[in-house]
Amino acid sequence: MFGSIFFLIIAALTNIKVLSIETKYSRIKANFFDPILSANSYTGHVKENERIVKIEPRLYASDADQPTSLNGKICGYELSLHKHDDVIDDITQNIPFAVEMIDNQPILKLKANSEALDCEIKQIHRVYIRAFDCAPGDNRRYSERSSLIITVDDVNEYAPVFTHDHYLFKLHGSQICDSSSCRVEATDDDCANQDHRVCGYEIITPKVPFSIDSKGIISITETLSGDQYEFDVIAIDCFPSNDNSKKLSQPARVTVKIIKSCKPTLNDKASQKLLIQSDRIHLFDTVNVNACEETCNVQDIVGTVELDSNGLDNGCNLDQCSTIEREYILLPKDDKPNEIPQSRVATFNGFSQALIVNQSEFSGHLSSELTIRMWMKHVNDNKNDNNKQHIFCKSDKKSKNRHHTALFIQNDHLKLLLRKGPVSSNLNAMHTSEWMWKLSQINDNKWHSYKFIVDYPNKVDLYIDEQLIVATKENFRAVEDHPLSIIEGTNDTIFTLGACWHARASRMVQHFHGQLSGLSIEQKEELQRSSECIRDCHQYLDIPDIHHKTNLEFVSNSNRSMWILRTDTTESYEQLLKHVVYRNTFEPIGPQGERKVTIRTRVKCLGETNPNELPVFTRFISIDEPKIPIKVELKGDTHYVVPEDVIHQGIYLFRTLSIFTNAIKRQQVDVSDCTLQATPSLSNTEQLIIPDVPNLEKQTTKEGAMFSGLETIDAYQSLFRQIAYVSHTPITYTDRSFTLSCAGVSDHIITNEIRVRVRIEKQMAPLAPVAAAVLSNLFFVDNDHARNHIVNVHETNERVKRNMSDWPIAVVICVSIGLAGVLVLYLVVRIRTTNRKHNPNTNNGDDIHSQMEWEDDIGLNITVNPLDETKKSAQSVNIHNTEQTLDEYPGSSSDDEDAEFQTNNRNEYSSEDDGEDENNKIHKKKVDHQLEWDDAAIGYGPKKV
Repeated sequence: MFGSIFFLIIAALTNIKVLSIETKYSRIKANFFDPILSANSYTGHVKENERIVKIEPRLYASDADQPTSLNGKICGYELSLHKHDDVIDDITQNIPFAVEMIDNQPILKLKANSEALDCEIKQIHRVYIRAFDCAPGDNRRYSERSSLIITVDDVNEYAPVFTHDHYLFKLHGSQICDSSSCRVEATDDDCANQDHRVCGYEIITPKVPFSIDSKGIISITETLSGDQYEFDVIAIDCFPSNDNSKKLSQPARVTVKIIKSCKPTLNDKASQKLLIQSDRIHLFDTVNVNACEETCNVQDIVGTVELDSNGLDNGCNLDQCSTIEREYILLPKDDKPNEIPQSRVATFNGFSQALIVNQSEFSGHLSSELTIRMWMKHVNDNKNDNNKQHIFCKSDKKSKNRHHTALFIQNDHLKLLLRKGPVSSNLNAMHTSEWMWKLSQINDNKWHSYKFIVDYPNKVDLYIDEQLIVATKENFRAVEDHPLSIIEGTNDTIFTLGACWHARASRMVQHFHGQLSGLSIEQKEELQRSSECIRDCHQYLDIPDIHHKTNLEFVSNSNRSMWILRTDTTESYEQLLKHVVYRNTFEPIGPQGERKVTIRTRVKCLGETNPNELPVFTRFISIDEPKIPIKVELKGDTHYVVPEDVIHQGIYLFRTLSIFTNAIKRQQVDVSDCTLQATPSLSNTEQLIIPDVPNLEKQTTKEGAMFSGLETIDAYQSLFRQIAYVSHTPITYTDRSFTLSCAGVSDHIITNEIRVRVRIEKQMAPLAPVAAAVLSNLFFVDNDHARNHIVNVHETNERVKRNMSDWPIAVVICVSIGLAGVLVLYLVVRIRTTNRKHNPNTNNGDDIHSQMEWEDDIGLNITVNPLDETKKSAQSVNIHNTEQTLDEYPGSSSDDEDAEFQTNNRNEYSSEDDGEDENNKIHKKKVDHQLEWDDAAIGYGPKKV
């Protein structure tokens, strides 16, 4: 027992000794303290082309353990992407930096296997760092982590680059260059510039009137005299000027174009006033549209062409339609309906206020053509509310909730619903039933006027503040639907304002919240339906011969007095205008007066919100009183048979010529020039005797004569009546013609041609010597001596006519003196048989002279029957009777003339004919002598030896 106790005591003492040894050793080896970093955060900088990071403040760590022991020494530093988790994951391993201990100093550097840094890819690296001691194994202690932000400093490796290689700036008139009109821009991709800016620009083209500042704004330094300038600019990066690594950009070309001031216009080279003389005329054949394409990329052009008849009769037989224009005023108007309402305003609260329109005031029936007008002020307080707000609504009175007609707002859309019964025999046909406009005006809490022009089911035009809303894909949509079906028991409807009646719920729904004024519906209503209703007008505008294309649209109102044209280019818009035709189908065209056609054009440029309004173009068209064309006509004798002796003395060619006109004033200048043509051409022995007339120029040739000068018809007529023709060698031909025609001043009217034909009748014996004036051998003769010998062929013919009318008496006389005639005949035969026969074609002048001389010397008193002389002369002259031969020649003038026309001319010319009596007496005397003693009748008598 005592042995056991002793053993236990010895064992206990032994254990105490062992514990003391172990405790002592443990105090010596224990790691009691964690390393401590010199700062809670560090910043590092490293250049893109370097690998060692410079850290501030200086990186080091301390340990409170025995500095001579492993526990008190710092063996290294560890980087991590997190602060608290000691787990080193793969992401941490991807940190491109590591800390190396060189001479017991920490050096942060880029890992050997990491690529060079690029601040353009990543400029900031955020990591955490901690230090650890040299204790082995699990006894190692770590410091708290401190943040380390490493910045990769940029190296100037990129030059600035311009945003465009070529800049084009357009200046209008006196416009100056500024930041909005003349600015270039370059960027620098070096990461030193987080905003990629550059620090300077420079114009490298010498001697240009421009300068550029550090922001790239170009300024004008001198007065610009040219139309276009071009120069090069460069950009300079932002590195210090003493740094040789400063880089310059490649040059960029700048073009400054000076554009003359341009305003969109529509003009026409033609006169602003057109005279309508036919039932159709193109109004704008030479129209030109200038939308200033140099500054405007045209996106849309809308034009309105409207005919204003200025109160003249349009010929629209609307009365035959049994229609009446009615306006239903659903909400009262102000005294000035075209201005913002001041007093008569209806306010709807959006939940309880509504009005039911009495059937006696308006049945709710809408015709196919109507106009809706109103003023509205509205704001959408709850934009997320998709409920409808009805301005007016026509719905089933009972059983159903169908909306027949409605105008309502839904969010930022204004919608018009028009559903009617079938408009064709096809009950399944689809028709446009709802028109929707997306508008900013409906929710801006301001007053605006609205006008809907409806042509159901074809088109609806919306005007806001009198401006047509141009429909685009962004702001307009139309929905088609089947027509309303006929359901028994739903014939009655209710027309309400400010809400819509739903019969199934028996209450008003979808209330309007806003203000309204002057709501009215205007439409034509047929009092008596008729299938023969005529709506066409006798004067209207039309656009024929052009087809619809994808970029063309042209529609008109019912009577075609207004057309709306829509396209997207100025060229196509011009073509549309050139096809506009004014039609007038009155018989004759009328009524007289002036109308006007106006063109209102709006051009929308790409990228612009508001369209440009072109100046209103106006063209006046006039229908004047029908103008009767001035007619000038020549009439007179056209065929003469003239003996040789008469033609030797000369004849008046146009003694009976009359010039007729329907002009009101005969003394006005009506004739500008005339031509007298001889066929064949005149020979050297023929003359035209033409008097001098003031203000008229005359020129004669072998072909005839030409007269020029502005004179009255009377002056030209007097001239022509005094023109004479003389020839002393008619033996060379038997026929000659003279053609006379004139040109009128008014409308350049050419008169008819009057052709005078002269036939020479051969005589058996030559005549007395020709007048001295004829022997001058001139084409043109004008002297009084020559005129004294001219024979008036017309007067000679008249006298012969009177002699011919006495032929019955001559026959009686011939019978009573028959025996005397036989005796005379016997005497003549005896004389002719005893003398040589006379041949006028072969006898020379001496023979003729000898015969005449014998006749004078013999002193024979030969009594010749005067009746025989008269008969012989009548036989030769009677053929000249122009009244009998006038119809035998197709070139003669017509004798059919208006009675009043001839009477006026006879009265006007009577005084002139009387003035010629004195000359006619002389001519008559000479011709009477020829009739009494005809050389051709005395071819007898002894020949002088």
